[in-house]
Amino acid sequence: MSAADPCEGREAVVGGLSEPDERTARTVSAWLGTVVSRPHPQLGRDGPVCPFVQPAVRAGALSILVHHWRAPHDTARMVSVIGDIVRRFRQTEPRSPNRKLHALVVVIAGLPDRHFGLIDEGHRVAKDTVIRQGLMLGQFHPRCDEPAVRNPLFPVNRAPYPLYAVRHMAVHDILFLHDERDWFDHYRRAFGHRYSDGSRLDRHLRELYESSLRRYARPEGEFA
Repeated sequence: MSAADPCEGREAVVGGLSEPDERTARTVSAWLGTVVSRPHPQLGRDGPVCPFVQPAVRAGALSILVHHWRAPHDTARMVSVIGDIVRRFRQTEPRSPNRKLHALVVVIAGLPDRHFGLIDEGHRVAKDTVIRQGLMLGQFHPRCDEPAVRNPLFPVNRAPYPLYAVRHMAVHDILFLHDERDWFDHYRRAFGHRYSDGSRLDRHLRELYESSLRRYARPEGEFA
């Protein structure tokens, strides 16, 4: 990683990631199976909260690890932890032949309740770096106010523990990547061909993609 990378940090100081204890693993697995993998009446659309999770779990491609948090309670510390998480994800051999199902969930154990906001702030700071690597980072905790894409009143990222989830970028991520030019540029390079090769795509995804093309087009009608 470059010196400008905000995920570059104090790996030797902050420690690494470890296997969860039985209770943590069971709780996270239950949340993934009974909440994230299922529909919700407030979601604003049909289908599970995250359509990615169930196939990843069935393929044995989703791993759960723990980072044991310790002070200082600041954003730089959390961004460094995110750097550890992303590095582990990239260095781990996918368990499924379909590498796009590869996913990693990391519980931030021991983070005091009053500092749950660091989960959101760390995500905000590190998101650009993660997207540039073709990855997606999700932030979750018991008080997370991140709304569902199609229902701003539903806090969809509530979880039993503070945690992060990392996976490869997918075609449906236009839902999360149309708000910023740089994010959309990375998405377009990866999936733009899907919108021009006759692929069957959800109408809402196609509308978001086409409106983003118009919004971010350079004066000469091209992208960087």
